[in-house]
Amino acid sequence: MATALPAYTVTIAEAPTYSAEASDALPAYENSTASAPSSTFVPSAGIDEKVPNHFKINGQYVKTQVKPSDLQSHLTLLGAFHRLREEVRTINHVKADIPMKPDDRYAVFLQRAVYRFEQWAVRMMGPGEEGEDGTPTSDQPGRLGETEVPPLDVIMVWHTYMLNPRTYYEDCLRKLPGLLKIGSVARLSPSSFPLMQLAGSVDQETLLPHPPSGSRVAAFTSLTGQSFEPPTNTTSEETVTVFCPSCSQPILIPWITYKGDGYAQRGFTCACSHCQFEFNRETLGVRKFFEDMEYCMHDPDRNFIANTVVDYQCGVPVDPVFSKGLSWNVLSIREGLDPIRPEVLAQKIGWTLKSVEEYCRKGVLGKRNKPVIDTPRQAARLNIILAAYRHPGPFSMDLASAVIRQMTFVEKMVNLGFTKPGRLEEDSETLTRCVVRYHHFLDLMAVSPGNYVVPTLVPDHDDKVNQGALSDAYDKTAEAWKSRFGVPYSICGCLPPVKTMDICSGPSTSGLPLLSKKGRSKVALETPFENTRPDLISPSDGVADQTHPSDHHAVAILNPGERNMAQAQVRRQELAKRAKELEKGVDKGKAGQWSKVMQKRAAADHTPSFLCPVQYGVS
Repeated sequence: MATALPAYTVTIAEAPTYSAEASDALPAYENSTASAPSSTFVPSAGIDEKVPNHFKINGQYVKTQVKPSDLQSHLTLLGAFHRLREEVRTINHVKADIPMKPDDRYAVFLQRAVYRFEQWAVRMMGPGEEGEDGTPTSDQPGRLGETEVPPLDVIMVWHTYMLNPRTYYEDCLRKLPGLLKIGSVARLSPSSFPLMQLAGSVDQETLLPHPPSGSRVAAFTSLTGQSFEPPTNTTSEETVTVFCPSCSQPILIPWITYKGDGYAQRGFTCACSHCQFEFNRETLGVRKFFEDMEYCMHDPDRNFIANTVVDYQCGVPVDPVFSKGLSWNVLSIREGLDPIRPEVLAQKIGWTLKSVEEYCRKGVLGKRNKPVIDTPRQAARLNIILAAYRHPGPFSMDLASAVIRQMTFVEKMVNLGFTKPGRLEEDSETLTRCVVRYHHFLDLMAVSPGNYVVPTLVPDHDDKVNQGALSDAYDKTAEAWKSRFGVPYSICGCLPPVKTMDICSGPSTSGLPLLSKKGRSKVALETPFENTRPDLISPSDGVADQTHPSDHHAVAILNPGERNMAQAQVRRQELAKRAKELEKGVDKGKAGQWSKVMQKRAAADHTPSFLCPVQYGVS
């Protein structure tokens, strides 16, 4: 159920309790077979029939984690997100008072979508009974009520948020406990994305949202103070209330201005009308850091700074003693220290991220400038902690930038035809193969602990990773896949390491003419094409495209540095070398059947992955 958010103050808010039990798990998609209201997505008949109930992962049989019906509903949502983006970018039925380029218009829209999601998320207590104080009395997760399903733009931001499960889980534990109440009671996860229910709010034929009921519109508007209809067009007259980080007074700020310094624009700056303090988005993020610092002083056993609660490797809450110790170490807090108001902390430490970082490094390194643990590990951990404070709001990541990154993957799904209405009605084989590849990918991860494996477009996940690391890890993934399953990982046209390309050093295995020692030609027998794992791969062009490496995890930069350019150049040279070796093997008749497919597709003007210079950590 929903409850109104209290007025903004700087009083201390208690953090939700949690334990470090191993049974805690990351958020997951809900089981598509769970009972659901009539608005639930209806998959194609028989679409799950060819998928087994269990898969063998690292020697153990595991219940099927995702089914074709889940993918079909997910693709419907992705198609709706893409249609919404194009509507915003190409809007022409209204006249904007401030002309903007399509991408800038969409960036403004996303800032507003994130704000709308925030207003919804901080007020959502989730379904279930509530006590007299408005808090839920049941620990069982449940699905959203019919009137609680939010608009499509809010769903889109929520979806992207959950693609970063560790961050999502920790943020929910620290500041958004109501979201943990939303999910399927059939799952062991503390929270799950109600995929089928949310996909059911979209018309499968048009990819437009179903017209909402009056009660659903009223519920969202009453809860958030926002209109139900997504703000696809923003004018200079529309404003948002922002609280001054220095004096905490509310200020009305336009979303966009002619100068480009509106709240939703890159150049946002504002001077408080009450205290004349000038601030920007960085300043607001710094204010959030000092608020968390005050909370840690007030109740250090229950309040911790960002990215100290959930373990990065196993995804479960760590011992609160560890969270407390790390928070105290970074913040230089000691026992018995009285809470200090955020604005006072800022006056002592500074209003910039640089000053905050310098303060925290002193705490981490100690008075004698010697690390508590090894320096690289501590420095990396501190960078992760501070990354949560580079922007305002309760989220530990820049959700607007995350949606833009995710849209590169959505665009690929659109180009593959996966989101086209009716595309998969008679083609359950494609989604079945996707499911099988996904579970084999999980198997590869399970038998390769500590190694970073890179997905193809199917399966896929989302995270920002250094591009050079991605290309190297992809090569190792391709080698491991070929070794374990006997077929290539990808045949889209991106060439894997030569040793995985079936280029033999002995006699020809093809029907190509070869020269004997006396100069007369001889012909080797043509070997019929034999696919030993049609459940994992197919030489058909449509399926081959789906095996393209997923490189949307990284973010392209406009002015890449020499190191980034050098990485891309090294990759180009390596791929050129592989192409030459492959062409040589095919010409001499020493290439296997899959290598011939790779060579044909690589020559068909295919764009390789990992060639766009990127920079780790760009938002």
